[in-house]
Amino acid sequence: MKHRWLLWPIMFGFAFRILLMFLDYYKIFEPPGANSDALAFTRTAYEWSQLEWDRLFDTFNYSASYVYSTVGAVFFKAFGYNHFVLPVLNLVAGLVGIFLTGIMAYRLWGRKPAVISAYIMALFPFAAFNSVVALREEFSIVVFLLGVYFFLKWVSGKGTIWIFAAFSMFAVALMIHPGWIGAMVGIALYLGYFSCKTLVYSIKGGATTRQVASKFFSAIALFSVALLIVVGSGGISLAKGISIGGDSEEGVDDLIESRFQNESRGGSAYPGFVAQGNPYTQPWLIPMRIVYFTFSPFPWDLRSPRQVLGLLASAMYMFLAWRLYKGWHRVKRKEECIVLMFMAGALIFVFAIGVTNYGTAIRHRTKFLAVCTLLAASSFDKLSVRLKKH
Repeated sequence: MKHRWLLWPIMFGFAFRILLMFLDYYKIFEPPGANSDALAFTRTAYEWSQLEWDRLFDTFNYSASYVYSTVGAVFFKAFGYNHFVLPVLNLVAGLVGIFLTGIMAYRLWGRKPAVISAYIMALFPFAAFNSVVALREEFSIVVFLLGVYFFLKWVSGKGTIWIFAAFSMFAVALMIHPGWIGAMVGIALYLGYFSCKTLVYSIKGGATTRQVASKFFSAIALFSVALLIVVGSGGISLAKGISIGGDSEEGVDDLIESRFQNESRGGSAYPGFVAQGNPYTQPWLIPMRIVYFTFSPFPWDLRSPRQVLGLLASAMYMFLAWRLYKGWHRVKRKEECIVLMFMAGALIFVFAIGVTNYGTAIRHRTKFLAVCTLLAASSFDKLSVRLKKH
Protein backbone atom coordinates (compact mmCIF):
# COMPACT_ATOMS: atom_id res chain seq x y z
CA MET A 1 0.00 0.00 0.00
CA LYS A 2 2.95 2.30 0.58
CA HIS A 3 4.06 1.91 -3.06
CA ARG A 4 0.72 1.91 -4.86
CA TRP A 5 2.35 3.20 -8.05
CA LEU A 6 3.78 -0.31 -8.52
CA LEU A 7 0.28 -1.81 -8.74
CA TRP A 8 -0.13 -1.39 -12.51
CA PRO A 9 3.23 -3.01 -13.46
CA ILE A 10 2.44 -5.93 -11.15
CA MET A 11 -1.08 -6.29 -12.57
CA PHE A 12 0.20 -6.20 -16.17
CA GLY A 13 2.85 -8.74 -15.22
CA PHE A 14 0.18 -10.96 -13.65
CA ALA A 15 -2.11 -10.74 -16.71
CA PHE A 16 0.77 -11.43 -19.12
CA ARG A 17 1.83 -14.53 -17.17
CA ILE A 18 -1.72 -15.86 -16.95
CA LEU A 19 -2.03 -15.45 -20.74
CA LEU A 20 1.24 -17.32 -21.31
CA MET A 21 0.13 -20.07 -18.91
CA PHE A 22 -3.13 -20.43 -20.86
CA LEU A 23 -1.32 -20.56 -24.21
CA ASP A 24 1.16 -23.13 -22.90
CA TYR A 25 -1.53 -25.37 -21.37
CA TYR A 26 -3.49 -25.55 -24.63
CA LYS A 27 -0.29 -25.99 -26.72
CA ILE A 28 -0.91 -22.75 -28.63
CA PHE A 29 2.50 -21.35 -27.70
CA GLU A 30 5.10 -23.12 -25.59
CA PRO A 31 8.02 -21.23 -23.95
CA PRO A 32 11.11 -22.17 -25.96
CA GLY A 33 13.39 -24.89 -24.59
CA ALA A 34 11.58 -25.33 -21.28
CA ASN A 35 8.94 -28.04 -21.36
CA SER A 36 11.15 -31.13 -21.25
CA ASP A 37 12.95 -29.98 -18.09
CA ALA A 38 9.66 -28.78 -16.57
CA LEU A 39 8.09 -32.19 -17.19
CA ALA A 40 11.03 -33.95 -15.54
CA PHE A 41 10.85 -31.74 -12.43
CA THR A 42 7.06 -32.20 -12.16
CA ARG A 43 7.19 -35.99 -12.66
CA THR A 44 9.90 -36.34 -10.01
CA ALA A 45 7.95 -34.13 -7.60
CA TYR A 46 4.83 -36.28 -8.08
CA GLU A 47 6.75 -39.53 -7.50
CA TRP A 48 8.36 -38.19 -4.34
CA SER A 49 5.00 -36.93 -3.06
CA GLN A 50 3.88 -40.58 -2.83
CA LEU A 51 6.57 -41.27 -0.19
CA GLU A 52 6.09 -41.01 3.55
CA TRP A 53 7.00 -37.61 5.01
CA ASP A 54 10.32 -38.77 6.49
CA ARG A 55 11.43 -40.40 3.22
CA LEU A 56 10.21 -37.35 1.27
CA PHE A 57 12.43 -35.04 3.29
CA ASP A 58 15.33 -37.45 2.75
CA THR A 59 15.20 -36.45 -0.94
CA PHE A 60 16.35 -32.95 0.01
CA ASN A 61 19.87 -32.43 -1.37
CA TYR A 62 20.99 -28.80 -1.41
CA SER A 63 23.69 -29.53 -3.98
CA ALA A 64 21.36 -31.18 -6.52
CA SER A 65 19.11 -29.48 -9.08
CA TYR A 66 16.18 -31.66 -7.97
CA VAL A 67 15.87 -29.78 -4.67
CA TYR A 68 13.17 -27.90 -6.61
CA SER A 69 11.28 -31.19 -7.03
CA THR A 70 11.45 -31.72 -3.27
CA VAL A 71 9.68 -28.37 -2.77
CA GLY A 72 7.03 -29.40 -5.30
CA ALA A 73 6.62 -32.81 -3.64
CA VAL A 74 5.84 -31.14 -0.30
CA PHE A 75 3.04 -29.11 -1.90
CA PHE A 76 1.70 -32.12 -3.81
CA LYS A 77 1.62 -34.23 -0.65
CA ALA A 78 0.01 -31.50 1.43
CA PHE A 79 -2.64 -30.33 -1.04
CA GLY A 80 -2.85 -32.97 -3.77
CA TYR A 81 -1.47 -33.10 -7.29
CA ASN A 82 -2.39 -30.46 -9.85
CA HIS A 83 -0.61 -29.52 -13.07
CA PHE A 84 -0.64 -25.83 -12.11
CA VAL A 85 0.86 -26.07 -8.59
CA LEU A 86 4.51 -25.48 -9.53
CA PRO A 87 3.79 -22.90 -12.29
CA VAL A 88 1.57 -20.90 -9.92
CA LEU A 89 4.28 -20.91 -7.23
CA ASN A 90 6.66 -19.57 -9.88
CA LEU A 91 4.08 -16.97 -10.93
CA VAL A 92 3.88 -15.66 -7.36
CA ALA A 93 7.70 -15.60 -7.17
CA GLY A 94 7.79 -13.65 -10.45
CA LEU A 95 5.41 -11.01 -9.10
CA VAL A 96 7.56 -10.62 -5.97
CA GLY A 97 10.57 -10.17 -8.27
CA ILE A 98 8.79 -7.34 -10.10
CA PHE A 99 8.06 -5.65 -6.78
CA LEU A 100 11.60 -6.03 -5.43
CA THR A 101 13.12 -4.61 -8.62
CA GLY A 102 10.75 -1.64 -8.48
CA ILE A 103 11.54 -0.92 -4.84
CA MET A 104 15.31 -1.10 -5.33
CA ALA A 105 15.13 1.13 -8.42
CA TYR A 106 12.98 3.59 -6.46
CA ARG A 107 15.54 3.83 -3.65
CA LEU A 108 18.39 4.24 -6.11
CA TRP A 109 16.91 6.56 -8.74
CA GLY A 110 13.36 7.66 -7.92
CA ARG A 111 9.81 6.89 -8.99
CA LYS A 112 9.89 7.15 -12.81
CA PRO A 113 12.93 4.85 -13.23
CA ALA A 114 11.32 2.45 -10.74
CA VAL A 115 8.09 2.22 -12.73
CA ILE A 116 9.96 1.64 -16.01
CA SER A 117 12.15 -1.00 -14.33
CA ALA A 118 9.08 -2.78 -12.97
CA TYR A 119 7.43 -2.79 -16.43
CA ILE A 120 10.60 -4.33 -17.94
CA MET A 121 10.48 -7.14 -15.38
CA ALA A 122 6.73 -7.54 -15.89
CA LEU A 123 6.57 -7.64 -19.69
CA PHE A 124 9.94 -8.90 -20.93
CA PRO A 125 8.91 -12.25 -22.48
CA PHE A 126 11.91 -14.31 -21.38
CA ALA A 127 11.49 -13.16 -17.78
CA ALA A 128 7.80 -14.09 -17.92
CA PHE A 129 8.57 -17.55 -19.35
CA ASN A 130 10.32 -18.48 -16.08
CA SER A 131 7.09 -17.70 -14.21
CA VAL A 132 4.77 -20.01 -16.13
CA VAL A 133 6.65 -23.32 -16.34
CA ALA A 134 7.86 -25.69 -13.64
CA LEU A 135 11.53 -24.67 -13.59
CA ARG A 136 13.72 -23.69 -10.62
CA GLU A 137 14.95 -20.42 -12.18
CA GLU A 138 12.17 -18.17 -10.85
CA PHE A 139 12.50 -19.36 -7.27
CA SER A 140 16.26 -18.87 -7.32
CA ILE A 141 15.89 -15.40 -8.90
CA VAL A 142 13.46 -14.07 -6.27
CA VAL A 143 15.57 -15.41 -3.37
CA PHE A 144 18.68 -13.89 -4.94
CA LEU A 145 16.88 -10.53 -5.36
CA LEU A 146 15.96 -10.61 -1.67
CA GLY A 147 19.67 -11.06 -0.96
CA VAL A 148 20.52 -8.12 -3.22
CA TYR A 149 17.85 -6.00 -1.49
CA PHE A 150 19.34 -6.72 1.96
CA PHE A 151 22.91 -6.31 0.72
CA LEU A 152 22.19 -2.87 -0.73
CA LYS A 153 20.72 -1.85 2.63
CA TRP A 154 24.03 -2.79 4.25
CA VAL A 155 26.00 -0.92 1.60
CA SER A 156 23.89 2.21 2.16
CA GLY A 157 24.71 2.08 5.90
CA LYS A 158 21.42 0.76 7.33
CA GLY A 159 23.14 -1.61 9.76
CA THR A 160 25.44 -4.65 9.94
CA ILE A 161 22.54 -7.06 10.43
CA TRP A 162 21.52 -6.67 6.78
CA ILE A 163 24.68 -8.26 5.39
CA PHE A 164 23.99 -11.43 7.37
CA ALA A 165 20.39 -11.49 6.12
CA ALA A 166 21.74 -11.02 2.58
CA PHE A 167 24.19 -13.92 2.85
CA SER A 168 21.39 -16.16 4.16
CA MET A 169 19.36 -15.43 1.03
CA PHE A 170 22.37 -15.92 -1.23
CA ALA A 171 22.98 -19.33 0.39
CA VAL A 172 19.39 -20.41 -0.31
CA ALA A 173 19.64 -19.15 -3.91
CA LEU A 174 22.81 -21.23 -4.34
CA MET A 175 21.03 -24.32 -3.01
CA ILE A 176 18.28 -23.89 -5.61
CA HIS A 177 20.61 -23.01 -8.50
CA PRO A 178 24.43 -23.23 -8.22
CA GLY A 179 24.89 -20.76 -11.08
CA TRP A 180 24.56 -17.92 -8.55
CA ILE A 181 28.09 -18.67 -7.34
CA GLY A 182 29.15 -16.23 -10.07
CA ALA A 183 27.38 -13.44 -8.20
CA MET A 184 29.03 -14.56 -4.96
CA VAL A 185 32.43 -14.22 -6.64
CA GLY A 186 31.45 -10.65 -7.57
CA ILE A 187 30.34 -9.93 -4.00
CA ALA A 188 33.59 -11.35 -2.60
CA LEU A 189 35.54 -9.11 -4.99
CA TYR A 190 33.51 -6.11 -3.86
CA LEU A 191 34.07 -6.91 -0.17
CA GLY A 192 37.81 -7.13 -0.84
CA TYR A 193 37.70 -3.86 -2.80
CA PHE A 194 35.70 -2.12 -0.06
CA SER A 195 38.02 -3.36 2.69
CA CYS A 196 41.16 -2.23 0.83
CA LYS A 197 39.62 1.15 -0.01
CA THR A 198 38.62 1.74 3.62
CA LEU A 199 42.05 0.66 4.89
CA VAL A 200 43.90 2.95 2.45
CA TYR A 201 41.61 5.86 3.36
CA SER A 202 42.33 5.33 7.08
CA ILE A 203 46.11 5.08 6.51
CA LYS A 204 46.04 8.39 4.66
CA GLY A 205 44.51 10.01 7.73
CA GLY A 206 40.85 10.04 6.75
CA ALA A 207 38.29 10.19 9.55
CA THR A 208 36.67 6.81 10.30
CA THR A 209 33.18 6.81 11.79
CA ARG A 210 31.74 3.99 13.87
CA GLN A 211 29.44 3.10 10.97
CA VAL A 212 32.35 2.80 8.51
CA ALA A 213 34.37 0.76 11.02
CA SER A 214 31.44 -1.62 11.53
CA LYS A 215 31.07 -2.07 7.78
CA PHE A 216 34.81 -2.63 7.43
CA PHE A 217 34.99 -5.42 10.04
CA SER A 218 31.83 -7.15 8.82
CA ALA A 219 33.20 -7.02 5.25
CA ILE A 220 36.53 -8.52 6.38
CA ALA A 221 34.73 -11.27 8.32
CA LEU A 222 32.49 -12.31 5.44
CA PHE A 223 35.28 -12.04 2.88
CA SER A 224 37.35 -14.38 5.07
CA VAL A 225 34.43 -16.81 5.36
CA ALA A 226 34.05 -16.82 1.57
CA LEU A 227 37.76 -17.62 1.11
CA LEU A 228 37.59 -20.41 3.71
CA ILE A 229 34.63 -21.96 1.90
CA VAL A 230 36.51 -21.89 -1.41
CA VAL A 231 39.71 -23.37 0.05
CA GLY A 232 38.25 -25.83 2.53
CA SER A 233 35.09 -27.21 0.95
CA GLY A 234 36.72 -29.26 -1.77
CA GLY A 235 36.11 -26.70 -4.46
CA ILE A 236 33.23 -24.61 -5.69
CA SER A 237 31.82 -24.94 -9.17
CA LEU A 238 31.37 -21.66 -11.00
CA ALA A 239 28.90 -23.31 -13.38
CA LYS A 240 29.52 -24.68 -16.85
CA GLY A 241 32.66 -26.58 -15.87
CA ILE A 242 34.69 -23.80 -14.23
CA SER A 243 35.78 -24.50 -10.64
CA ILE A 244 37.79 -22.84 -7.91
CA GLY A 245 39.52 -24.73 -5.13
CA GLY A 246 39.45 -28.46 -4.53
CA ASP A 247 42.01 -31.13 -5.36
CA SER A 248 41.91 -30.73 -9.13
CA GLU A 249 45.34 -30.43 -10.70
CA GLU A 250 43.82 -28.35 -13.48
CA GLY A 251 44.20 -24.61 -12.92
CA VAL A 252 41.63 -21.95 -13.74
CA ASP A 253 43.56 -20.96 -16.87
CA ASP A 254 43.41 -24.58 -18.11
CA LEU A 255 39.71 -24.76 -17.32
CA ILE A 256 39.03 -21.58 -19.28
CA GLU A 257 41.07 -22.88 -22.20
CA SER A 258 39.14 -26.17 -22.17
CA ARG A 259 35.86 -24.29 -22.67
CA PHE A 260 37.12 -23.19 -26.09
CA GLN A 261 38.05 -26.67 -27.29
CA ASN A 262 34.62 -28.24 -27.84
CA GLU A 263 32.51 -27.69 -30.90
CA SER A 264 29.24 -25.86 -30.20
CA ARG A 265 26.10 -27.87 -30.96
CA GLY A 266 22.37 -27.33 -31.38
CA GLY A 267 20.17 -25.17 -33.54
CA SER A 268 21.23 -22.02 -31.70
CA ALA A 269 24.97 -22.74 -31.54
CA TYR A 270 27.52 -19.93 -31.73
CA PRO A 271 29.53 -19.64 -34.97
CA GLY A 272 32.75 -21.64 -34.94
CA PHE A 273 34.97 -18.53 -34.81
CA VAL A 274 33.36 -17.64 -31.44
CA ALA A 275 33.09 -21.12 -29.94
CA GLN A 276 36.53 -22.58 -30.72
CA GLY A 277 40.13 -21.41 -30.51
CA ASN A 278 42.85 -20.63 -28.00
CA PRO A 279 41.87 -17.71 -25.74
CA TYR A 280 45.54 -16.96 -24.93
CA THR A 281 46.97 -16.89 -28.44
CA GLN A 282 43.72 -15.34 -29.72
CA PRO A 283 42.95 -12.81 -26.95
CA TRP A 284 39.90 -11.46 -28.76
CA LEU A 285 38.02 -14.73 -28.13
CA ILE A 286 37.07 -13.98 -24.50
CA PRO A 287 35.73 -10.45 -25.25
CA MET A 288 33.87 -11.92 -28.25
CA ARG A 289 32.32 -14.61 -26.04
CA ILE A 290 31.24 -11.92 -23.57
CA VAL A 291 29.64 -9.87 -26.37
CA TYR A 292 27.87 -12.94 -27.75
CA PHE A 293 26.64 -14.02 -24.33
CA THR A 294 25.32 -10.55 -23.51
CA PHE A 295 23.81 -9.49 -26.84
CA SER A 296 23.18 -12.55 -29.05
CA PRO A 297 21.46 -13.61 -31.20
CA PHE A 298 22.44 -11.35 -34.04
CA PRO A 299 20.47 -11.38 -37.32
CA TRP A 300 23.11 -13.53 -39.07
CA ASP A 301 22.77 -16.22 -36.36
CA LEU A 302 19.08 -16.99 -36.99
CA ARG A 303 18.31 -20.36 -38.60
CA SER A 304 14.51 -20.62 -38.27
CA PRO A 305 11.46 -18.31 -37.92
CA ARG A 306 11.00 -19.44 -34.30
CA GLN A 307 14.43 -18.06 -33.39
CA VAL A 308 13.35 -14.54 -34.40
CA LEU A 309 11.90 -14.24 -30.87
CA GLY A 310 15.50 -14.19 -29.64
CA LEU A 311 15.98 -10.78 -31.28
CA LEU A 312 13.73 -9.34 -28.55
CA ALA A 313 16.25 -10.49 -25.96
CA SER A 314 19.12 -9.06 -28.00
CA ALA A 315 17.34 -5.72 -28.37
CA MET A 316 16.53 -5.54 -24.64
CA TYR A 317 20.12 -6.01 -23.50
CA MET A 318 21.40 -3.55 -26.10
CA PHE A 319 18.85 -1.05 -24.78
CA LEU A 320 20.00 -1.65 -21.17
CA ALA A 321 23.66 -1.26 -22.18
CA TRP A 322 22.86 2.01 -23.95
CA ARG A 323 20.97 3.39 -20.92
CA LEU A 324 23.85 2.33 -18.63
CA TYR A 325 26.25 4.23 -20.87
CA LYS A 326 23.98 7.31 -20.73
CA GLY A 327 23.83 7.16 -16.93
CA TRP A 328 27.43 6.10 -16.26
CA HIS A 329 28.32 9.43 -14.61
CA ARG A 330 25.71 8.66 -11.94
CA VAL A 331 26.44 4.94 -11.62
CA LYS A 332 30.14 5.36 -10.85
CA ARG A 333 29.37 7.69 -7.92
CA LYS A 334 26.97 5.33 -6.12
CA GLU A 335 28.43 2.65 -3.89
CA GLU A 336 25.34 0.47 -4.37
CA CYS A 337 25.93 0.52 -8.12
CA ILE A 338 29.57 -0.52 -7.66
CA VAL A 339 28.25 -3.65 -5.93
CA LEU A 340 25.83 -4.32 -8.78
CA MET A 341 28.64 -3.85 -11.31
CA PHE A 342 30.80 -6.44 -9.52
CA MET A 343 27.86 -8.88 -9.45
CA ALA A 344 26.90 -8.39 -13.08
CA GLY A 345 30.51 -8.50 -14.27
CA ALA A 346 31.30 -11.77 -12.49
CA LEU A 347 28.07 -13.43 -13.65
CA ILE A 348 28.58 -12.38 -17.26
CA PHE A 349 32.20 -13.55 -17.30
CA VAL A 350 31.49 -16.95 -15.71
CA PHE A 351 28.55 -17.77 -17.95
CA ALA A 352 30.13 -16.27 -21.07
CA ILE A 353 33.11 -18.61 -20.77
CA GLY A 354 30.94 -21.70 -20.34
CA VAL A 355 28.04 -21.08 -22.78
CA THR A 356 28.34 -21.82 -26.50
CA ASN A 357 24.82 -21.28 -27.83
CA TYR A 358 22.59 -18.25 -27.63
CA GLY A 359 19.48 -20.20 -26.54
CA THR A 360 21.27 -21.12 -23.32
CA ALA A 361 22.74 -17.61 -23.12
CA ILE A 362 19.27 -16.03 -23.19
CA ARG A 363 18.05 -18.33 -20.41
CA HIS A 364 21.05 -17.67 -18.15
CA ARG A 365 21.29 -13.91 -18.58
CA THR A 366 17.59 -13.55 -17.79
CA LYS A 367 18.54 -14.62 -14.26
CA PHE A 368 20.26 -11.28 -13.70
CA LEU A 369 17.96 -9.10 -15.81
CA ALA A 370 16.97 -7.26 -12.61
CA VAL A 371 20.61 -6.37 -11.77
CA CYS A 372 21.21 -5.07 -15.30
CA THR A 373 17.94 -3.11 -15.19
CA LEU A 374 18.86 -1.45 -11.88
CA LEU A 375 22.11 -0.20 -13.44
CA ALA A 376 20.42 0.95 -16.65
CA ALA A 377 17.70 2.73 -14.63
CA SER A 378 20.29 5.43 -13.84
CA SER A 379 19.15 7.22 -17.01
CA PHE A 380 15.49 6.14 -17.16
CA ASP A 381 14.37 9.49 -15.74
CA LYS A 382 15.55 11.11 -19.00
CA LEU A 383 13.81 8.52 -21.15
CA SER A 384 11.02 9.91 -23.33
CA VAL A 385 9.16 9.03 -26.50
CA ARG A 386 8.91 11.83 -29.02
CA LEU A 387 6.24 11.72 -31.70
CA LYS A 388 6.70 13.86 -34.78
CA LYS A 389 3.76 16.01 -35.82
CA HIS A 390 2.84 15.84 -39.49
